[in-house]
Amino acid sequence: MSEQQTIGAFLTLLQRSRLLAWNECQEMIERLGLRELETPRQAADALVDRQVLTRYQANRLLEGRRRGLFLDDYKILDILGSGGMGYLYSAEELSTGWKVALKVLSERHRNHKGMLTRFQLEAEAGLKLSHPNILRTLAIKQSEDIYGVIHFIVMELVRGISLYELLAVRRSVLPWPQACDIILQAARGLHYAHELGLVHRDVKPENLLIRNDGSVKLLDFGLAMIAGSEAELSAATILGQNCLGTADYIAPEQSLDSLEVDRRADIYSLGCTFYFLLTGQPPFPDKSVAKKLEGHRRLRATPVHEVNPKVPERLSKIIRKMMARRAENRFDTAERLATYLEPLAQRSTIDFDFEAVVRRRAKIAEKRLATESVLRGDSRTTGVSRLEIGAPSELKQNGGQIADDPTE
Repeated sequence: MSEQQTIGAFLTLLQRSRLLAWNECQEMIERLGLRELETPRQAADALVDRQVLTRYQANRLLEGRRRGLFLDDYKILDILGSGGMGYLYSAEELSTGWKVALKVLSERHRNHKGMLTRFQLEAEAGLKLSHPNILRTLAIKQSEDIYGVIHFIVMELVRGISLYELLAVRRSVLPWPQACDIILQAARGLHYAHELGLVHRDVKPENLLIRNDGSVKLLDFGLAMIAGSEAELSAATILGQNCLGTADYIAPEQSLDSLEVDRRADIYSLGCTFYFLLTGQPPFPDKSVAKKLEGHRRLRATPVHEVNPKVPERLSKIIRKMMARRAENRFDTAERLATYLEPLAQRSTIDFDFEAVVRRRAKIAEKRLATESVLRGDSRTTGVSRLEIGAPSELKQNGGQIADDPTE
């Protein structure tokens, strides 16, 4: 990371950054004795330790840059994550002081018609939904910089981790009553969305957040199919894709034609997610995407109670019905599924360190930012030079994203 060479240059940049009011900045410099420190890094660490700056903000200033600290009426606080379409930030709305999450379409996608359409679909779906088990979308907005239009979605900020992260932190599967409660909450959120004409099409552990109190939020409607939406047909036309989803969790019929699916495809994917929570692996844990898809279409997964003997056989049968290869053999609605899970579910608190999770995500995001800088030929810094820098889509160990970007 390229840093300022003098403490004076760093403090000047801090004063000009608007992260602190001028008087507040002068007072903090004097109180912490920042002018007497030897390096900008020492000053930045002191400001982070006192929670005057976040680590993200400090890193941007150490790179000698103010760009990326604000987006319209929002002060950027931290990187919360990254993905194929862009980056997720925590931010403070200056006019209200509210903490929110901003999902920003990456620079590399801002002029890509297919990605813009998918981004529009996610926002359109999110604005339709208001349910305690679905991450709330507050607004879709546009800004502009010297490089063009910036597209971003404003969402509620949830201090939670994904179910995939949860199992990684625990290094073990979940107790089955707790897993039943998690899937029960997800089913309720899905039923609400289904009743409004939406099919999520990408239900998986990474798209379910859980908080310390055990409450669950469904997120990321970037692949949602919206009944009667012109944008859906437009996306299919532009991208030329008939297989959208994630290989480890995709319903058989969705892998053949993603436009010809209904709510039962989400029930199948939720069943695969349930399977993961109780066994620690997807139903067809092959490294090959083609073999994963073949498994969903032609094979039956090993019953859950045979992989995890602690799971009652009756629960294993519920999951097997959720994952029936033929859609007509599954639960016809998520609400009906919920009635079977409710007697088995037990809410439990979840112990995890959210700040530690964010730090791990930030490390991954910074590596991607560095990669993007190299690809752009930006030799001045390995960090972020503009607010939003995209991350290339990739096949992850926990399930390959299919047809994420046709240019990949």
